[in-house]
Amino acid sequence: MKKLMVSLLFCSATMAAMAQRAKVNSAEDYLKSNEPEKAQADINAALQNDKTKNDAKTWYVKGKVEEALSTKNKSVPLADSAYEAYKKALDINPKLPDAVLEMHQRMYNLYAIIGNAGYEALNNQKWDSAAGYFNRAQDLANYYNGKNMAGTIPTDTSMIFYSGYALQQAGQKDSALVRLQKAADLQFSKEAALYVVLGQDYEEKGDSANWLKAIEEGKKLFPKDKRFNDMELVYYAKTGKTSELTSMLDKKLAENPNDFNTVLDYAIRMDNLANPHTEKGEDAPKPANYDELMGKAETGYKKAVELNGSDAVANFQLGALYFNRAVGFNKDLNAMDSKGQGSPKGKELQTKVEGLMNQALPFFEKAEDGFAAKGTSIEPSDKQTYQSCLYALQKIYAIKNQTDKVEAVKKKLESL
Repeated sequence: MKKLMVSLLFCSATMAAMAQRAKVNSAEDYLKSNEPEKAQADINAALQNDKTKNDAKTWYVKGKVEEALSTKNKSVPLADSAYEAYKKALDINPKLPDAVLEMHQRMYNLYAIIGNAGYEALNNQKWDSAAGYFNRAQDLANYYNGKNMAGTIPTDTSMIFYSGYALQQAGQKDSALVRLQKAADLQFSKEAALYVVLGQDYEEKGDSANWLKAIEEGKKLFPKDKRFNDMELVYYAKTGKTSELTSMLDKKLAENPNDFNTVLDYAIRMDNLANPHTEKGEDAPKPANYDELMGKAETGYKKAVELNGSDAVANFQLGALYFNRAVGFNKDLNAMDSKGQGSPKGKELQTKVEGLMNQALPFFEKAEDGFAAKGTSIEPSDKQTYQSCLYALQKIYAIKNQTDKVEAVKKKLESL
């Protein structure tokens, strides 16, 4: 009887193990008949049993079940769970026959589910969520590709870029820069924004070499995108490379000689180069080629007025150019004593001041008409320029002893 009892007990244990393995098989059968919910119940039961919970096949089937459920419900948590189940299966048996044959497609399915959730979050501007999904999708791809199984999940440069973009928008700029630079290294060419953002980030960091490299790569890949020309101009201006900057501006003007905005921008930039300021807004020393730059600025302003004679800003800028020259000569004149002011040199300076004021006047008056016509719709930046225009007019009218016009301008200033 004892032998019979032992035999019966052994038989019972074997039957229990077989029953749990049957649960794994039935879970697969339910999957084949497109009943993943029933399959889930059976595979979970198998994972509760000591005889099957550490079996690679059990975990592999769990991965297949949750992969099916995640596909059906577009569920990222289930995709994550499927991924972990597949990893567990491979940890137990890296050469599991079913996995060797099927794992590539299954991992790619999960990668797509998680990645697509990232794109959906990106479209809804949920930056942190988007970045998290993209990171998990890339971790999955890196894990599978590192297993050296059949096939690989290809590098998705778009996802790398968008993960960096999402991190950038979420304020995680250091992490973003790593991803964005990786996308650039992979020569991602679908979005010019990559090189715009890279340039801005390197500019903020003061990394001039990578700042310029981002601009140059952007220009090469997107030659029709004007943002990179503007970025290049900013780069040369901020790094003090004025000769390169003026060459670029000259080239841009030559390519667009009759485009009003290009001509006006050119003149303003030349004017600014000729009259630099410190970070505190104080006058900095004039460059050696001051006269050349001012000549280009004056020619540019005249051309802009010729192209659009009613534009308030263009008229103001040309008037300001003459007015500021007059102010400079007037400072020299005021620095002289009374005897010096009466000398030929003093009289020459006085003549220059009056002549330049007269040159400036009609352009200021034209600008004043243009700004006034905008009424309450005037932009804040234009309003500041309008005020400067009125102050200049008030000064010129005072020099000319035109008191009635001085009072009229004063009332306009008060109304502003």
